[in-house]
Amino acid sequence: MFLPRQTKRGSILSILRLFGAALAVLALTSVVFSPNALAKPVAASIVVDAETGEVLSRSNADAVTYPASLTKMMTLYLLFDALDAGTIKLSDRITFSKNAASEPATNMNVQAGDTISVETAILAMVVRSANDVSTAVGERLGGTESAFARMMTAKARQLGMSNTTYRNANGLPNPGQMTTARDQATLGIALLRDHPKYYGYFGRNSFVYRGNTYGGHNRVMKKFAGADGIKTGYIRAAGFNLVSSAERNGRRLVGVVLGGTSAPIRDKQMVALLTDGFKTRQGIGDVLVAKAPGSAAPVKQAPMVAANDDGAPAGGQDTGAQDDGDMDAVVASTLVPTPKPATRQEDSIGTTIATMASVSLAPAVAKPDTQDVATVWSPENQFGIQVGAYSKFKPAQKAAERATKAVPTLLSDARIVIDRGNSNIYRARVFGLSKTDADAACKKLKAKQTDCLVVKSDSTIAQSVQ
Repeated sequence: MFLPRQTKRGSILSILRLFGAALAVLALTSVVFSPNALAKPVAASIVVDAETGEVLSRSNADAVTYPASLTKMMTLYLLFDALDAGTIKLSDRITFSKNAASEPATNMNVQAGDTISVETAILAMVVRSANDVSTAVGERLGGTESAFARMMTAKARQLGMSNTTYRNANGLPNPGQMTTARDQATLGIALLRDHPKYYGYFGRNSFVYRGNTYGGHNRVMKKFAGADGIKTGYIRAAGFNLVSSAERNGRRLVGVVLGGTSAPIRDKQMVALLTDGFKTRQGIGDVLVAKAPGSAAPVKQAPMVAANDDGAPAGGQDTGAQDDGDMDAVVASTLVPTPKPATRQEDSIGTTIATMASVSLAPAVAKPDTQDVATVWSPENQFGIQVGAYSKFKPAQKAAERATKAVPTLLSDARIVIDRGNSNIYRARVFGLSKTDADAACKKLKAKQTDCLVVKSDSTIAQSVQ
């Protein structure tokens, strides 16, 4: 049966209208809810004199963000605690559970039931940033990874890391896992102070496992004279993170850079911060509170394995490190480890180690052109907006994310900063805007019944301007 011509045409036009409307809704949805509409990770930094605790420079040091693989620093701290307590030995074997073996890259590509020595596990976490190894270590020390995460958080509080919470042993994305640049500096100093005989592991740039040589991610050790550790990290929500320690003329600094836009830019930021730090003798009046006894200076010994995990001589195929889980790994294969002179001896448990006569320093490099060092607070982008203040972190984070989605044309290239400062209130803020864009964003948000306040920042803290 044929429909009248007018009815057919009307039906077709109706269908086309509906289809066009659906496309418009889909397009609007893709703009508003696209991941690209989310603001960039918070950018933060701090440089501290490791001996005195004086803060030499800081920017957003108390803004809450995600630690990414810097989480492994705490996993290692607790493993070193266990080694000192004698509850585990470097020669002991750690077994991979099904849960640990299933962790995504970066990993060691193991199977459930495989084992790894404690010493190789340390190197896998430091050099490879292996997520599966971190989980296996956490399960060994805590029984379950969740129980170990509670141990990690408890230790963080003991050390004075008041704004850090752990949910896993490796740093893979978890909305409840958070930290600040100040807390990461506290942890870096705690590792130097409380576990100096293990600090040398952080200076390793390669290790061998099952005949394969794995390269590391920490290029600052090759770019800055005196740098000898500590750890890199990356997840999309956090950006490129780095904790570095360097010693010159008997003076040791610890620097933290969080939220770098790329690994090279993050590294340049660190080099610039440490360069300025060593030129500075006087702090800014802020002292890092690290709650544990001991000295900040590490001993000049670096434990190093001379054989791989299954007893074969060091060597084998270089695997590189190109994994999706940690973008630092993309350039890891460009690192060519430089052997350091050492004399070998056997320790009490029969593990071969190399005891270095002294810490060799990388060649000095010129300070990078300041125009090449990305800064969050450029002169024209000193403003931001505040869209609420909350008693907990998650509601503040969600409020800032809703704002960036609601005004994507103005806020998609800004950065979320959940600023706690010295209070117990989490302020939901988005920074990196011009005054004009901040005013326009607040106007649009207020039209959507969202409270909004324009704020201005200096190098350390955001200040309200209205």
